[in-house]
Amino acid sequence: MLSPLRGVQALIAQTSAMAARYPLSSWGTLRFLLAFAERFAFIRIQDLWHPVRFLSQMEGAPPTKLGMDGFKQSLLDDINPARHYAAFVFVGYWLPNFLGLMVLWLWEVAGAVRYGYWSQPDVRSGYTGFYHGRLIRRYGHTILPALMARDLTAPSPWGRLSYSARRSKQKMNEE
Repeated sequence: MLSPLRGVQALIAQTSAMAARYPLSSWGTLRFLLAFAERFAFIRIQDLWHPVRFLSQMEGAPPTKLGMDGFKQSLLDDINPARHYAAFVFVGYWLPNFLGLMVLWLWEVAGAVRYGYWSQPDVRSGYTGFYHGRLIRRYGHTILPALMARDLTAPSPWGRLSYSARRSKQKMNEE
């Protein structure tokens, strides 16, 4: 059955369903993260010992492709932004800050050399994923859907309207 959700909403819904299947424990978080990285970024830790296969998988298309719908424009540079984000959630969880950020920058430099352009949206997405991975390491995997909803979704017109409404109410109270 196909889900009517696409893009960031599908990512949040599928991540939430995955998170609910694993217990909130060190072992559960580890198992969740491995499944998450394989599903959305095609990172298969068992292939780490075959570097060419491992790197070609990370560069290729993951099993689940969700599209660009609903992602912040500042994070978009290709048709599957969830892949890059998920890869750096994985990196942020596993690697210490300095080493993880070095991996992010080396990956982006390699991409710039290969494709001939620098992708600032990929850098932003990588930093966001890296930060989320660090938070998962500290608090567990169940926080990830809320982090995604906060940091990956495009601003809603309702947010602007509610801000306008607050300003109007504030002006009325001043008078």
